[in-house]
Amino acid sequence: MSGERELTAKGLATRERIVEYAAAVTRERGAANTRMECVRVAANVSNSQLFHYFPQGKAEMMIAVARYESRTILADQDARLRTTRTWRAWDEWAEALLGHYDENGSRCGLAALLGQLDQDAPEIREVLAGLLESWEQAIAAGIRSMQSARKISPDLDADTTAGTIVTGILGGIVQMTVTGSTNRLRATVRASIATLKAARQ
Repeated sequence: MSGERELTAKGLATRERIVEYAAAVTRERGAANTRMECVRVAANVSNSQLFHYFPQGKAEMMIAVARYESRTILADQDARLRTTRTWRAWDEWAEALLGHYDENGSRCGLAALLGQLDQDAPEIREVLAGLLESWEQAIAAGIRSMQSARKISPDLDADTTAGTIVTGILGGIVQMTVTGSTNRLRATVRASIATLKAARQ
Protein backbone atom coordinates (compact mmCIF):
# COMPACT_ATOMS: atom_id res chain seq x y z
CA MET A 1 0.00 0.00 0.00
CA SER A 2 0.97 3.64 -0.22
CA GLY A 3 4.11 4.73 1.56
CA GLU A 4 5.50 1.30 2.43
CA ARG A 5 8.54 1.56 0.15
CA GLU A 6 9.36 5.06 1.43
CA LEU A 7 9.59 4.01 5.09
CA THR A 8 12.84 3.60 6.97
CA ALA A 9 13.65 0.31 8.67
CA LYS A 10 12.40 1.81 11.94
CA GLY A 11 9.25 3.03 10.22
CA LEU A 12 8.59 -0.39 8.72
CA ALA A 13 9.02 -1.99 12.13
CA THR A 14 6.57 0.48 13.68
CA ARG A 15 4.05 -0.12 10.91
CA GLU A 16 4.36 -3.89 11.33
CA ARG A 17 3.83 -3.55 15.09
CA ILE A 18 0.65 -1.55 14.47
CA VAL A 19 -0.55 -4.21 12.02
CA GLU A 20 0.07 -6.94 14.60
CA TYR A 21 -2.05 -5.09 17.15
CA ALA A 22 -4.70 -4.37 14.52
CA ALA A 23 -4.83 -8.08 13.70
CA ALA A 24 -5.27 -8.95 17.39
CA VAL A 25 -8.07 -6.39 17.77
CA THR A 26 -9.76 -7.67 14.60
CA ARG A 27 -9.63 -11.27 15.81
CA GLU A 28 -11.14 -10.24 19.14
CA ARG A 29 -13.81 -7.79 17.96
CA GLY A 30 -14.44 -8.78 14.33
CA ALA A 31 -13.66 -6.59 11.32
CA ALA A 32 -16.93 -4.68 11.46
CA ASN A 33 -16.37 -3.66 15.08
CA THR A 34 -12.69 -2.79 14.75
CA ARG A 35 -12.12 0.95 15.01
CA MET A 36 -8.97 2.93 14.35
CA GLU A 37 -9.17 4.29 17.89
CA CYS A 38 -9.16 0.75 19.32
CA VAL A 39 -6.02 -0.05 17.36
CA ARG A 40 -4.41 3.25 18.35
CA VAL A 41 -4.93 2.48 22.04
CA ALA A 42 -3.82 -1.15 21.73
CA ALA A 43 -0.65 -0.22 19.83
CA ASN A 44 0.01 2.80 22.08
CA VAL A 45 0.55 5.20 19.19
CA SER A 46 -0.75 8.67 18.41
CA ASN A 47 -3.41 9.51 15.85
CA SER A 48 -0.77 11.22 13.73
CA GLN A 49 1.37 8.06 13.74
CA LEU A 50 -1.60 5.87 12.88
CA PHE A 51 -2.61 7.99 9.90
CA HIS A 52 1.01 8.47 8.85
CA TYR A 53 1.24 4.72 8.23
CA PHE A 54 -2.36 4.30 7.07
CA PRO A 55 -3.35 7.59 5.39
CA GLN A 56 -6.39 5.94 3.78
CA GLY A 57 -7.72 4.90 7.16
CA LYS A 58 -9.34 1.65 8.19
CA ALA A 59 -9.71 0.17 4.69
CA GLU A 60 -5.96 0.38 4.11
CA MET A 61 -5.21 -1.01 7.57
CA MET A 62 -7.57 -3.96 7.05
CA ILE A 63 -5.77 -4.91 3.83
CA ALA A 64 -2.50 -4.87 5.77
CA VAL A 65 -4.12 -7.04 8.45
CA ALA A 66 -5.33 -9.50 5.80
CA ARG A 67 -1.83 -9.79 4.36
CA TYR A 68 -0.36 -10.25 7.82
CA GLU A 69 -2.82 -13.01 8.72
CA SER A 70 -2.23 -14.70 5.37
CA ARG A 71 1.55 -14.67 5.85
CA THR A 72 1.20 -16.04 9.37
CA ILE A 73 -1.08 -18.91 8.35
CA LEU A 74 1.05 -19.86 5.36
CA ALA A 75 4.33 -19.76 7.29
CA ASP A 76 2.94 -22.32 9.73
CA GLN A 77 1.41 -24.53 7.04
CA ASP A 78 4.48 -24.43 4.80
CA ALA A 79 6.71 -25.44 7.70
CA ARG A 80 4.48 -28.40 8.53
CA LEU A 81 3.50 -29.62 5.08
CA ARG A 82 5.99 -29.10 2.29
CA THR A 83 8.44 -31.77 3.42
CA THR A 84 5.95 -34.10 5.10
CA ARG A 85 7.22 -37.64 4.45
CA THR A 86 5.74 -39.73 7.29
CA TRP A 87 2.24 -40.58 8.48
CA ARG A 88 3.21 -39.38 11.94
CA ALA A 89 3.95 -35.95 10.48
CA TRP A 90 0.53 -35.84 8.82
CA ASP A 91 -1.17 -36.85 12.07
CA GLU A 92 0.78 -34.14 13.90
CA TRP A 93 -0.28 -31.59 11.28
CA ALA A 94 -3.92 -32.57 11.74
CA GLU A 95 -3.75 -32.39 15.53
CA ALA A 96 -1.92 -29.06 15.47
CA LEU A 97 -4.53 -27.62 13.09
CA LEU A 98 -7.43 -28.85 15.18
CA GLY A 99 -5.75 -27.74 18.39
CA HIS A 100 -5.37 -24.24 16.98
CA TYR A 101 -9.07 -23.94 16.20
CA ASP A 102 -10.14 -25.62 19.45
CA GLU A 103 -8.13 -22.98 21.30
CA ASN A 104 -8.98 -19.93 19.22
CA GLY A 105 -12.38 -20.72 17.72
CA SER A 106 -13.69 -17.82 15.68
CA ARG A 107 -10.91 -15.61 17.11
CA CYS A 108 -8.48 -16.90 14.52
CA GLY A 109 -6.74 -15.34 11.56
CA LEU A 110 -8.69 -17.14 8.86
CA ALA A 111 -12.04 -16.37 10.48
CA ALA A 112 -10.96 -12.74 10.70
CA LEU A 113 -10.13 -12.79 7.00
CA LEU A 114 -13.48 -14.32 6.11
CA GLY A 115 -15.20 -11.68 8.21
CA GLN A 116 -13.69 -8.95 6.01
CA LEU A 117 -15.16 -10.25 2.77
CA ASP A 118 -17.67 -7.99 1.04
CA GLN A 119 -18.40 -6.61 -2.41
CA ASP A 120 -16.34 -3.49 -1.72
CA ALA A 121 -13.16 -5.29 -0.68
CA PRO A 122 -11.60 -6.85 -3.83
CA GLU A 123 -8.13 -6.61 -2.25
CA ILE A 124 -9.26 -8.81 0.66
CA ARG A 125 -10.69 -11.38 -1.74
CA GLU A 126 -7.38 -11.36 -3.61
CA VAL A 127 -5.44 -11.97 -0.40
CA LEU A 128 -7.77 -14.81 0.64
CA ALA A 129 -7.65 -16.40 -2.81
CA GLY A 130 -3.85 -16.28 -2.74
CA LEU A 131 -3.81 -17.82 0.73
CA LEU A 132 -6.05 -20.71 -0.29
CA GLU A 133 -4.05 -21.35 -3.47
CA SER A 134 -0.75 -21.38 -1.57
CA TRP A 135 -2.23 -23.60 1.13
CA GLU A 136 -3.35 -26.08 -1.53
CA GLN A 137 0.14 -26.00 -3.03
CA ALA A 138 1.70 -26.74 0.35
CA ILE A 139 -0.59 -29.73 0.92
CA ALA A 140 -0.01 -30.97 -2.63
CA ALA A 141 3.75 -30.70 -2.06
CA GLY A 142 3.37 -32.78 1.09
CA ILE A 143 1.40 -35.42 -0.80
CA ARG A 144 4.07 -35.54 -3.51
CA SER A 145 6.72 -35.98 -0.83
CA MET A 146 4.81 -39.03 0.39
CA GLN A 147 4.53 -40.29 -3.17
CA SER A 148 8.28 -39.87 -3.65
CA ALA A 149 8.79 -41.85 -0.45
CA ARG A 150 6.49 -44.55 -1.89
CA LYS A 151 3.97 -44.14 0.92
CA ILE A 152 1.10 -42.86 -1.23
CA SER A 153 0.14 -44.25 -4.62
CA PRO A 154 1.26 -42.12 -7.58
CA ASP A 155 -2.27 -42.59 -8.95
CA LEU A 156 -3.61 -40.12 -6.38
CA ASP A 157 -3.97 -36.67 -7.93
CA ALA A 158 -2.09 -34.45 -5.46
CA ASP A 159 -3.53 -31.14 -6.68
CA THR A 160 -7.16 -32.26 -6.72
CA THR A 161 -6.83 -33.94 -3.34
CA ALA A 162 -5.18 -30.86 -1.83
CA GLY A 163 -7.96 -28.66 -3.20
CA THR A 164 -10.59 -30.91 -1.67
CA ILE A 165 -8.83 -30.87 1.71
CA VAL A 166 -8.56 -27.07 1.80
CA THR A 167 -12.18 -26.68 0.68
CA GLY A 168 -13.25 -28.98 3.50
CA ILE A 169 -11.18 -27.08 6.06
CA LEU A 170 -12.60 -23.78 4.87
CA GLY A 171 -16.15 -25.11 5.14
CA GLY A 172 -15.46 -26.40 8.64
CA ILE A 173 -14.13 -23.00 9.69
CA VAL A 174 -17.17 -21.21 8.28
CA GLN A 175 -19.45 -23.57 10.17
CA MET A 176 -17.37 -23.05 13.32
CA THR A 177 -17.85 -19.29 13.10
CA VAL A 178 -21.63 -19.82 12.86
CA THR A 179 -22.13 -22.59 15.43
CA GLY A 180 -19.13 -22.15 17.72
CA SER A 181 -18.34 -25.86 17.35
CA THR A 182 -15.27 -27.44 15.72
CA ASN A 183 -16.96 -30.83 15.35
CA ARG A 184 -17.43 -30.57 11.57
CA LEU A 185 -13.91 -29.26 11.10
CA ARG A 186 -12.53 -32.12 13.17
CA ALA A 187 -14.49 -34.68 11.15
CA THR A 188 -13.33 -33.12 7.87
CA VAL A 189 -9.65 -33.07 8.81
CA ARG A 190 -9.71 -36.64 10.07
CA ALA A 191 -11.55 -37.79 6.95
CA SER A 192 -8.88 -36.09 4.85
CA ILE A 193 -6.13 -38.01 6.64
CA ALA A 194 -8.12 -41.23 6.22
CA THR A 195 -8.40 -40.54 2.47
CA LEU A 196 -4.64 -40.14 2.20
CA LYS A 197 -3.99 -43.31 4.19
CA ALA A 198 -6.43 -45.21 2.00
CA ALA A 199 -4.15 -44.39 -0.94
CA ARG A 200 -1.11 -46.04 0.64
CA GLN A 201 1.15 -47.66 -1.90
